[in-house]
Amino acid sequence: MEAWLGKPKKSIIKSWGTPIRTLDDEKKGEILIYADQVYANSNNQHSSGMVGSNHWDYTFVYINPDGKIASWRKEKQVFPPQQINAADLIGAKSISAK
Repeated sequence: MEAWLGKPKKSIIKSWGTPIRTLDDEKKGEILIYADQVYANSNNQHSSGMVGSNHWDYTFVYINPDGKIASWRKEKQVFPPQQINAADLIGAKSISAK
């Protein structure tokens, strides 16, 4: 991820695809949210397609007002992307659902 710092927003979108959500931050930048829903089967091994999500793996990419990648972070949470708001992400070490 460090290699992405300073690159234009369009570069990561071209490589990773459209983020699941994009939020405006209070500094006239954006937060791109990439998320993978992770499931576990009965043997506690990760797989996809099982009923009942165990958690979400998030990557938050912070875009500055110049359209460049300023920072990023990864996080595991139990809530879906629809419950995330920008105020939770700005300056926070971790987020929680509202």
